[in-house]
Formats: sequence, C-alpha cells, structure tokens
Amino acid sequence: MQSLKWLPFVVVISAGLVPISVSAQAPRPTYAMQIQVQVRLQDGSAAPMGSLCEMDYQNGEPLEQGQTDSGGKCHFVPPAHAIYLIRIKAPGYLQATQRVDLQNSQTGMAFLVLRPDPSQAMPEPHETARGASVSAFDLSVPEPARKEYDQGQHAIENHDLDGGIAHLRRAIELHNQFPQAYTLLGLAYNEQKKWKEAQGILETAVQQDPKAVEAYFQLGACLSRQTDYASAVKALNKGLELNPDAPHAPAAHYELAKSYMALGQWQDANPHAAKAVAMEPDVPSWHILMGNLNLKKGDGQGAISEFQAYLKLDPTGPSAASVHDIIPRIQAAMQKK
Repeated sequence: MQSLKWLPFVVVISAGLVPISVSAQAPRPTYAMQIQVQVRLQDGSAAPMGSLCEMDYQNGEPLEQGQTDSGGKCHFVPPAHAIYLIRIKAPGYLQATQRVDLQNSQTGMAFLVLRPDPSQAMPEPHETARGASVSAFDLSVPEPARKEYDQGQHAIENHDLDGGIAHLRRAIELHNQFPQAYTLLGLAYNEQKKWKEAQGILETAVQQDPKAVEAYFQLGACLSRQTDYASAVKALNKGLELNPDAPHAPAAHYELAKSYMALGQWQDANPHAAKAVAMEPDVPSWHILMGNLNLKKGDGQGAISEFQAYLKLDPTGPSAASVHDIIPRIQAAMQKK
C-alpha cells in the first residue's frame, strides 16, 4: 500500500506579502487593498475622536464611511484599483480632502489636517480626544518629510522602485523617527528581492513602532526568503497577534504556514494555511499549500479538492503540469488502501 504521506509535494509558487507589484499581468490582488488615514489638527494633536471619514471614487460617487479613533486614525478597504477621494469632516472645522491613487498599488496613506472654520464657533473638545495620546512620530513628522514620503509612495505605485527608494530615504533623513517611511521602504526592498536591506529597514520600523503590523508582516516575509524560518514565524505571529483582522492577514497566514512547513512543523502550518484559503479563496497557490498539507495528513480527497481548485483558478499556471500529474497518483494510492 502506498501511503499518501509519501507522495511527492507539488511545488508551491510563492505569493509573497509585497503589496506593490511590478507585474502588470497579475489577474487580481492576492490580498485586500487598504488606505490608512491619519488626521491631525493644526497644532499637531490628533483630530477629535469620531470625526467623519468618507471614501469616494474620484468622480464623487460615495463608497464607505468611517470614524477616526482616539489617535485620529481610520482605514478603508477599497473594492478595486482606482483613484479615491478621502474626506474628513468634523463640526467647527473645514472639510479636508486628499486624493489617493491606487490604480497600480495595493496600499495608500492619507495625511489630512483639519483647520478651524472661521464662520463657526469651535466645539468643546471631546474628553476622549482631549486626553488621547498619539505616538510622537504621528505628531512630529514635518511637512518636507511627508512630501518626500508621498512622492516615494507615488513613485513606487508607478513602478519606479529606485525613485521611490530615493524619496523615502530623503524622508528618513529629514525625520528619522518615521516608521511609516521605514515600512514602505522595506516593502520596496522586498519588491526588489533585496532581502537583507529590507530586513534592516523593517527591524527599524518595528523598533520605532512596536505596533506596526504591516512591518511585522513584511519582516516575516523577507526573513522567510532568507530561510530564517524561526525568526519569520516570530515576526508573522507578532503581526497577527496585534491585528488578526488586518487587511494583509490572509497573506501573513500563508507566509506563516510556509515557514512552519519549512521547519517541518506541518501540524502548526495547517490552521494558518486553512485560514488563508478561507479568507482569500481565489489565490491559486494557496490551494497548493493546503493540498500538500492534506497529503501530510493522509487526506487524499481533501488534497485532490485543493489541487482541483488550483487548476480551476489557474489552469495554465506554473504548477498546472505537476498538479495534473499528482492527482491520478493520489487516486491510485487511495484505491490501494
């Protein structure tokens, strides 16, 4: 009898965590897009908690509303690659608007400043807003550094990685306590497959902001590429612990499952691969990983189902030939049981 556990694995094609892809041929993003919003008052303090945030298409068609938290932050998950308008409204302040271009990117950031409306009396500050604490890097980033950051992001969105890196490095030179800039710079280095450079930059990002979820995810990805799987597991688990519902959590679960597999801990890999597939079922390579794990468990039918899902999503993909070869071998092994 041939054990399913000893059947060869199908090669897993990596779907990494780099959110800004230079490939124009990708049929769909492998994880949710996001726009992070930071709203401040003129004096640098956080905007009042509960300020109305709106995300519209560029033509003004409304999409989604949210509210700022105690740190003046909110975030949106846009439905498609497009240009969006982020609007902030609060009683006693003029409306603030910023354009965010996600035509060629997965992530965007909006920094907005609420300015007093001279025609209205200023409201009494909300107790939560008055006592809210915002980390120093949010309040102290000077305008020149923010402009360099925005230019760097724009360059990366337009596939100019070298230009984006140059702007982000200037942003950091102007203001070296800038974890958002370090994180985006790390993403750019990951995109260039410069894993060592990415690692150093992303380690700085998490040192400056221990709650920088995206930086932990990206750090885990570059550590995994350097075969430091134990450290990758720690970084990815930390990011998921901080925010299990983060927009890039499905990709982080996938990376974590791969790292556990590389360590020979397939039992630990299994729940993370299952979560990745459940959260983002349309990513072909994730079904291959889940199929391989089912083979480890001796679940032949489960493996076949996952491999068939891969073929349905990517019938001419790079692993299609291997998948077509392994399915009848699994079926033969099952019949011998």
